[in-house]
Amino acid sequence: MGEWKTVYEDEVEERWVTLRVYESENDEDGDDGPVMRVTVAPIADELGKPEQRGNEPKPVADAEDNSITIDPDAVEDLEEELIEMGFSAVAAAWIVSKVPV
Repeated sequence: MGEWKTVYEDEVEERWVTLRVYESENDEDGDDGPVMRVTVAPIADELGKPEQRGNEPKPVADAEDNSITIDPDAVEDLEEELIEMGFSAVAAAWIVSKVPV
């Protein structure tokens, strides 16, 4: 049985981005590429909540209500979906570059 591993988590264009990759013990289908899940949530300051982790922003505690999760079929689809969510092409490419090959 596999599990979701967080491979990237940081602020990108004033939104909190968490990139997870599913790692399976039986990864026989290596040709399909990684199974990914990206969650995008507003930063605490955007909602007027003063939640901070030192000097760095952090996701809002109740971000579950305001977050968006995407499960692209392929790495190539991820960049397009991020752009559709409002990320710039540069930011989308940056996030995609964090997907392990």
